[in-house]
Amino acid sequence: MRSSFVLASLTLALVAACNPSKSKETPPAAKESPEVAAEAARVERVKHGEALVRIGGCSDCHTPMAFDPKLGMPVPQMDRFLSGHPEGAPDPSAAPGKGDQAVIGPTFTSFRLPFGVVYAQNLTPDPQTGLRMDGDAFVRAMRSGKHRGAADGRAILPPMPWMNMQSATDEDLRAMHAYLQSLAPVKNAVPEPKVPAQVIEELGKLNAQLAAGPAPKPSAPKL
Repeated sequence: MRSSFVLASLTLALVAACNPSKSKETPPAAKESPEVAAEAARVERVKHGEALVRIGGCSDCHTPMAFDPKLGMPVPQMDRFLSGHPEGAPDPSAAPGKGDQAVIGPTFTSFRLPFGVVYAQNLTPDPQTGLRMDGDAFVRAMRSGKHRGAADGRAILPPMPWMNMQSATDEDLRAMHAYLQSLAPVKNAVPEPKVPAQVIEELGKLNAQLAAGPAPKPSAPKL
């Protein structure tokens, strides 16, 4: 009888040794803290916004250019990335010729149109001279075509293609705003546009019509 008991005990011990998952459970994975999860989401939002800003070509107008004698061509001033038309920089020297839409200034950030001169805005988070919009205001600006998203804001002026953002989601726009807020601030007071008030008023009416219209839908691919 005693030998049978010993044999049974040995058998149970062997079964336990061959099945460690039965005898020793894996400890549960540590839960991610809300702070860590929030930071990971913020980083992803900024990365998404960066991709959209680059795809949208925002730097083409909002980063000033300077002539590089070695390359023999204008290149972006990356220390002024997305800081808009440099304060004190010259306006375009020529007027649009017959059939011209605009003349671009020497820094590629100012535009002389038939109705006046317009300047690319400072998109960096400098508190005095930069974007100065929270996420909600940024979304409203891109939806309404109104400067800084204010209800009584003046029209956003050409050549800023704000209406291209109509097909973007609010989350896309907030991601773009998050990326712009992550940039190094550049203090640069962009001048006010030199456009008659009557023209700005008429452009405001046009922007309102564009904002009220249906968002453009991508055409179906042809098979």
